[in-house]
Amino acid sequence: MAPRYLFFTGEPAVTLPLLKQHPAWAPVLSAITFNVTAGRMHRGRSADDDFRGALYLADVRDKDIERHNLRLLSDGAIPCWPAPESLLAASERHAALARCVAAGLIDHPVVQAHFTPEPRLPFPYVLKIGEEHRGEGKHLIRSASDIPRWNGIATMEPFFEGESVRVLLLGDRAFGVRIHNERSWIKNSPGASFEAWNPGEAIVEHARRAMRLFGLEIAGVDYVVDSGGFHFIELNPFPRVGLSEESAAVAQEMFRGAMEAIEARASQEPRERS
Repeated sequence: MAPRYLFFTGEPAVTLPLLKQHPAWAPVLSAITFNVTAGRMHRGRSADDDFRGALYLADVRDKDIERHNLRLLSDGAIPCWPAPESLLAASERHAALARCVAAGLIDHPVVQAHFTPEPRLPFPYVLKIGEEHRGEGKHLIRSASDIPRWNGIATMEPFFEGESVRVLLLGDRAFGVRIHNERSWIKNSPGASFEAWNPGEAIVEHARRAMRLFGLEIAGVDYVVDSGGFHFIELNPFPRVGLSEESAAVAQEMFRGAMEAIEARASQEPRERS
């Protein structure tokens, strides 16, 4: 039987063992554009695909492809977990941060603006350009000569010197890591290493508020911790869930339940006929 469901996975070491137990599911390990015709999701040139649902846990570098697929899932009412509308909202870097500011989750200055060669915050500050996560598009501005040109909206925030940490939320469970990187001031960039860390109640509750703001059940929330407390950096809707054997096992159980729910929902919905 041809696969009838898709699992967009950015972490095959965690998800592929689970997929072997579900032959109706096919993994998507690269950036592929899909379309919807007559109520089925299919690859652009395929006449045989008949994908009826999806799990989407992959941070695609090509954001045009990512947004195309998420909008397609939403507009086509294809059963999907997490909700594609939530993933779209959380993955839009600048809009998501503005939403967090409006919700009172951020207590430091945040400036969002089109290009200007004039400094907008005291030096040093961090300038975020583009929509990619994983440390992409970040610039440390120590003087006016460091300011690059950008298109669209950019975000500017203070530069906090402290310990970089992540709170990984998997449903009701919370896991934590410290992020070290000797190669870059951007801790979650290439060269990063992770060390288990036990997050306190206050930072976990703050992370949960951020996750609930976007209607998610899985999120990685990044902070810098210093003598002044913890400072929210960003929320990632496609976090690394395999931080430990325990977190990987918790994630697999969540994925298994979501897969069963998607199959049940797809089997109950009437199909359009071409």
